[in-house]
Amino acid sequence: MKILKKVNKGLILTLIVLIALTIYLVRLEKQRADEKDNIQEKCEEFIKFTDEFLVLPVEMQTLTENTSEAQLEKYAKQMEPKLRDIMINNEDAIKIQSENLKEQLKNGYITTEIRTGYNRKITKISSYEFDGNEVTVKFNSKVVIESKYLNVNQEEKVNQNEFNSTGDEITLQKINDEWKVVYASMQYSSYNLNNYVDTGIMY
Repeated sequence: MKILKKVNKGLILTLIVLIALTIYLVRLEKQRADEKDNIQEKCEEFIKFTDEFLVLPVEMQTLTENTSEAQLEKYAKQMEPKLRDIMINNEDAIKIQSENLKEQLKNGYITTEIRTGYNRKITKISSYEFDGNEVTVKFNSKVVIESKYLNVNQEEKVNQNEFNSTGDEITLQKINDEWKVVYASMQYSSYNLNNYVDTGIMY
């Protein structure tokens, strides 16, 4: 009889634990589902920032003379506060993302055809991969790049290039109830898959 009581107590405790765990998991899943809109908005905010970062102001978009390294550095420095506002407060993460964006910026102003517009739109989110207070968003996007150049007659012409990017990723971390970008790995041009940058940093 005593053994039976012990078995019953053990069974009841097990059931209580299972019920509590099930409730916790259901609530966690609902909480994560509710967070997805906020997470997507933060991803789109970061993408909008990169679109802006990758295009020099109109007054610097000149075809008659090359944009100097100093001009590019000055512009990137002006954009850094916006990057810091979107990202986590970690100097290594900010530096890596800043250096990558500066490299992509330079790529748009090293030839006779210079970038005048850059626009990325998320076309499909493949997954939200949660890990504690972090989430990695995997998505596909469509990128439209506008540029201008001088033809053989020295006439100014415009060009537009579009491509679909697959396997883009942005990892975010929730800090003080706000999602911040940890790192991003996205394709920035159609001709070079090495434009994918994955920092590999773990926090």
